[in-house]
Amino acid sequence: MGLKQSVVSGAIWTGLEKVLTQVVHFVIGVILARILSPGDYGVVGMLTIFIAIANVFTDSGLSSALIQKKDRTDTDYSTIFYFNLLVAVFFYCLLFVTSPLIADFYNMPILKDVTRIVALSLIITGFTAVQSTRLRINLQFRKLSVITISGMLVTGATGLVLAFNGFGVWALVIQTIAGNLFCSVCIWYVAKWRPSLVFSKESFKSLWGVGSKLLGSSLINTLYSNMYTLVIGKSFSKEQVGYYNRGNQYALLPMQSVQDMAVKVNFPVLSKLQDDDERLISAYKKLMTVPLYLLYPILVGLAVIAPYLIPVMIGEKWIPCVPVLQVLCIGYMLSPLTSLNLNLLYVKGRTDLVLKLEFFKKPIGFLILFLSIPLGLIGMVVGKAFYEFVAFSFNCYYTKKFYDYGEWKQLKALLPIVVNCVIMAVLVYISMYFVESYLVKICVGIPVGIISYLMLSIVFGDENYKELKSIIWGKLHKSDSEN
Repeated sequence: MGLKQSVVSGAIWTGLEKVLTQVVHFVIGVILARILSPGDYGVVGMLTIFIAIANVFTDSGLSSALIQKKDRTDTDYSTIFYFNLLVAVFFYCLLFVTSPLIADFYNMPILKDVTRIVALSLIITGFTAVQSTRLRINLQFRKLSVITISGMLVTGATGLVLAFNGFGVWALVIQTIAGNLFCSVCIWYVAKWRPSLVFSKESFKSLWGVGSKLLGSSLINTLYSNMYTLVIGKSFSKEQVGYYNRGNQYALLPMQSVQDMAVKVNFPVLSKLQDDDERLISAYKKLMTVPLYLLYPILVGLAVIAPYLIPVMIGEKWIPCVPVLQVLCIGYMLSPLTSLNLNLLYVKGRTDLVLKLEFFKKPIGFLILFLSIPLGLIGMVVGKAFYEFVAFSFNCYYTKKFYDYGEWKQLKALLPIVVNCVIMAVLVYISMYFVESYLVKICVGIPVGIISYLMLSIVFGDENYKELKSIIWGKLHKSDSEN
C-alpha cells in the first residue's frame, strides 16, 4: 500500500472509530446525565488529574519513541512492556495509599474508595500499551477501531445498567474499568505479540533519550490541562466541576475526534518522510487544512445551538454548562493546529524542542489560570480559551524557523474556512430566531448549517471540499469495481 493510500485508509478507519465511538459515548452520556447529577460527575472529575499524571509516567513518551525509531527490535518492545507495567503498578500502589489524603483535600470521604477502584485502570492500560503501539506502527488502524468501538459499547452498557439500578457515582467508576478491561483483553489477543523474558538497559537508554523529553512535555501539559478540575473542585464545588467537565467534554468531542484522526494516523506515516523535508511539509499543509475543514463548522455550529441543545438533550439542570461549552468551542479551534505543529518535531526526533516549548508556554498558562480564579468559572474558561492561541503561537516558532510556515501563513490558509463558518453561523442563528420551541430550533438550525456550509464550499471552490469529494468518490468507485 502506497503512502497516500496508507494515509487515506488510516484516516478513514480512525475517523470511523472516532465518529462511532463519540456517537455511542454521546448517546450514553446523554442518558446518564439525565439520571445522574452534576455532583456525581464532579466526584469522578476531581480524580482526573491524578490518573492523567500517572498515565503520563506509565507511558513516559516511550510509545512515541518506539514509533519514531526506525530499527526497533523485539527486545525494544519487551523492555518497554515491562517498564510500562512496573510503573503502572507503582502508581496504583501510590494512589491506593494516598487515597485518604485525596479525600481529605477535597473534604469528600467517598473519594477514598473511588480512587482505589478508578486507579485500577492504570494497570489495565499499562498491560497493553506496547501492543497498541505495535498496531499503530504497522498501520493496523482497522483492528484498533473495531476494538475501541466495541469497548465503548461495553462501557456504555455497564454504566447504563448500573445507573438505572441506583448505583450513582459508582456507575461512572465501574463502567470505565469494565471498558478498559474489555479493550485490554481484545488488544492482547489481536496484537499476536507476547513479550520475551528480556529487559535491555541499552535498549531502554536509547528509547529513553527520546521518550524522556516527551515525558517532560506531556507531564507539564497534562498537569496544566487537568489543573482546572482540581482548582474548580477546591475553590468552588463538585457541581461546578460537573458543569465544567460536561461543557468541556462536549466541546472536546468533535475536536478530539478530528485531532486524533490527523495526529495519530499521520505521525507514523509522516515518520516515514522524516528525511525528506520537502515532501514532509507538503504533506503537512494538506493534513492541516482538510481535518479543520470538517471540524470548524461543527464547533461553530455547536456554539450557536448550545443554549437550546443542552436543556433538550440532558435537562435544564445542566444549563450552567452552556457558556462553558460555547467559549471552549471557539477556544479549541486552534488546538489541532497546536498538536500538528508539534508533530513535525516528533517525526524529526526533536523532543528536546518540544520540552523547551512547554517551559515557555505553561508558565503563561498557569499564570492565566490563577489570575482568573477570582472571575469565577466562566472567567477561568475564557482564560483557558485565550491560552489556546498562546500555545499555537509558540508551537509555530520552529515550524516557521525550519520550514518557513509560521502562524500567519497557517491562519491565512484557514481564512476561507473561517469565513464560511461565520456566514454559516449567521444563517443558522437567523433560521432559529423566529422559532419558539427549542426542539424545532435544533431541527431547523442543524440542516441549515450543513446545507449552507456545503453550498458555500461549492460556490467558492474550496480545495478541501474538492479533496474530500475526490477521496469519497475514489473509495466508492473502488468498492463498485471490486463488486
